Amino acid sequence: MADVTAPAAALQPDRETLARRLCERYLGIVDDPEALIAALLRPLPPTLWANPRRLSRDELQAILAADGIGSAPLPWSTHGLRLAEGARPGRHWGFLAGLFQVQEEASMLPVELLDPQPGERVLDLCAAPGNKTAQIALAMANRGTVMANDLKKGRLAALRQTIKRLGLLNVAITCQDGQAIGARAGGFDRVLVDAPCTCEGTFRKVTQPTVSDERFRSRRAAVQLRLLERALRLTRPGGRIVYSTCTLAPEENEAVVDTLLHRYPGEVRLLPARLPGLDAAAGLTGWLGRAFDPSLANTVRLWPHHNDTGGFFVAVLERAADARAIPEPQWFRPPEEPRSWLQPLTERFGIPASAFDGVIPVKRGNKHLHLVPEDHRYPDAPAPVMLGLPAVRRRSLPVKPTTAAAMLYGHAAVRNCVSLETPQAQTYLDRGIILPGPEQLVDCTGPGYVVLRYRGYTLGLGQLIYDRDTGEPRVVSLMPKAWAKDAATLAPEEGD
Repeated sequence: MADVTAPAAALQPDRETLARRLCERYLGIVDDPEALIAALLRPLPPTLWANPRRLSRDELQAILAADGIGSAPLPWSTHGLRLAEGARPGRHWGFLAGLFQVQEEASMLPVELLDPQPGERVLDLCAAPGNKTAQIALAMANRGTVMANDLKKGRLAALRQTIKRLGLLNVAITCQDGQAIGARAGGFDRVLVDAPCTCEGTFRKVTQPTVSDERFRSRRAAVQLRLLERALRLTRPGGRIVYSTCTLAPEENEAVVDTLLHRYPGEVRLLPARLPGLDAAAGLTGWLGRAFDPSLANTVRLWPHHNDTGGFFVAVLERAADARAIPEPQWFRPPEEPRSWLQPLTERFGIPASAFDGVIPVKRGNKHLHLVPEDHRYPDAPAPVMLGLPAVRRRSLPVKPTTAAAMLYGHAAVRNCVSLETPQAQTYLDRGIILPGPEQLVDCTGPGYVVLRYRGYTLGLGQLIYDRDTGEPRVVSLMPKAWAKDAATLAPEEGD
């Protein structure tokens, strides 16, 4: 007789049982069931991509190697790296300096296939937590418009921090049900629908994986189809839509795309979703007695055991060139603020005015001055809850540059810069007080804000002060509180 007093967790099936249960459902379509089960029971290898606005992948590899972290390039990705087992990249100083973004390998695929270009308008319909939004914004060279939308406001906090840490200028964050976004958002050249799903493909990275029931799959599929239909309406003629999920279920993958193709014949077609160097399986052309459009073979499935990744599905769709376009709204741009607001960056640090070419300062609320690209066209509705990059804190006296702005433009500073030693860099990350030597202050003109650099890269912002009694210089760390909790030792991690 079962112990009715046992904790609920003890009654849950173990991971191997759940992995086998998940695999049993797909025995007819997976090539090697035992290899799939073995992969599901292994931890995911850590992966990340280099921020191309700050350094190359090779340069990032050298930094990681110097800190004892081995890595290898992803063969199908320009910026991606796979790290040695046990690496904790989110606790490395380079993450906090915005040199890279941690992201699971399979999750990088949709944006690679979306192929966004500088100056375009791109919609990320289900954006949180924001890894794919960041990929899009940087692929567009910080130009044009990325509308990053999510239904739940609480899920946007991570995206806000990513924008600041990576220095993204071209993102407008909106918060609305993606199924209800209307024509006032304007038309988009490309739309990413990374749809909410049953998440079977994340089995390897969740603490307590589950196997969904048919009713839940059916409800998810209904939402996915409505999101995909909305994306179709918002995509300009000839534009591209990428639909992706992190589930293995054909009901949420091929079946959803097949329904769209049949509802809109001649208006949308599938493009081949393939990348050299990636071992990807073709999408299904049938499931449980239902035949799909033969073009579903152009979609792609990532099985965990093929590339040692999570599970993923991606479809690349193109809207017909002669499809009906939504009327474009009369684009509104907030009045450009006087460039004198940028003096805390230009005068104090000697950053040349040319560094801000192609960027305009705009006022959003009473707290910050924000920077956006000149060609940015944010939606009329829904109104953005965050626009561009917060660059100057207007309420401070003296007016204070943000850490995000210092990190983005700090490489161009020629004065009031302090290069830190490793213990001092750790003190900055710990929000402590740094005691600089005279040789570190040769470029400083006096008390005030200073750009802090570590190993040649801008780490953040500090405030140089002099003790009233002794005249000794000190630098107060201005590491943002929201980031400080993620800071850890700069030394290579051992036994962690």
